[in-house]
Amino acid sequence: MSGLGLGIVFALSTAFSWALAGIIHTSISRRVGIWVLMLMRQPLATAVLGACCLLLGQALPHSPRLVWLAAASGLGGIIVCDACFYAGALSIGLRPTQVCQSLSASFTALLGALFLGERIGFQGWTGMAVATCGVILVVLSEQRDAHNPPLDKRRRARGLAFALVSALALAVGMIFSKQALESGMDALSLAFYRNAISTGVLWLFALTRGPLGAALGAVRARPGIFRLFLLGCLFGPAGGIWLSCMALEALPAAIASMLIELEPIALLILLALVERRMPARSSVLGACIACAGAAILLSR
Repeated sequence: MSGLGLGIVFALSTAFSWALAGIIHTSISRRVGIWVLMLMRQPLATAVLGACCLLLGQALPHSPRLVWLAAASGLGGIIVCDACFYAGALSIGLRPTQVCQSLSASFTALLGALFLGERIGFQGWTGMAVATCGVILVVLSEQRDAHNPPLDKRRRARGLAFALVSALALAVGMIFSKQALESGMDALSLAFYRNAISTGVLWLFALTRGPLGAALGAVRARPGIFRLFLLGCLFGPAGGIWLSCMALEALPAAIASMLIELEPIALLILLALVERRMPARSSVLGACIACAGAAILLSR
């Protein structure tokens, strides 16, 4: 298989890997809570990525600016983004929350225009409008789906707010990541620093604020859940990031990003297999429209 073909395989594998990690981590959040998920997941991801850096001989950056950019990317793109994402998933469901994440490309374009002087253009605005229409269609479809538990307006609004803040935080993380990569930081080292700094912040908070004992107790009370943490780490912050790095090395960044942005479609396929039922047609159509909007925006 050619390098282009392998790059496409890596990018699509990233989309499915992250979608599967989202299912696993949402399941963990329901059992032990979002705080325990974040506290236990990040050290595992940091250890795996650190081992990869050592095995591949990746040089870790010595520039304070690169470390600062990685820290800002991790705080926004991991801690805030993931905490809000799983809070949204527990409130309104994983499908609409994941589709809302496709708006991160729109938020990234807006932030890039505001702070990096990037131009959006007519195609960019069109892509953002199409993606927004797709998200609205999915949210309305999931709201009317009889298989989903009924939600009061306050909980639905709170869940949507969490999902949108998650997409915005992901965009902020992407802006800082882009600056780090353009300044000479390699993708694997960036992934390691993002996870390592996020781990340090989370555990420092746990040690000073006292919820560490409760978190460890929740894991001890469910010994089998540690296997889910390992599985989620494999497909999410460790394996998924590794696949995305290989996709970015083999493909132009715009093409790799467009294929990885198919994650909502991958999630629909995986959830259909897990739940043994097809999602509503309007949900499928809305997810496709949202992904198409992101693709239009990213290819400008």
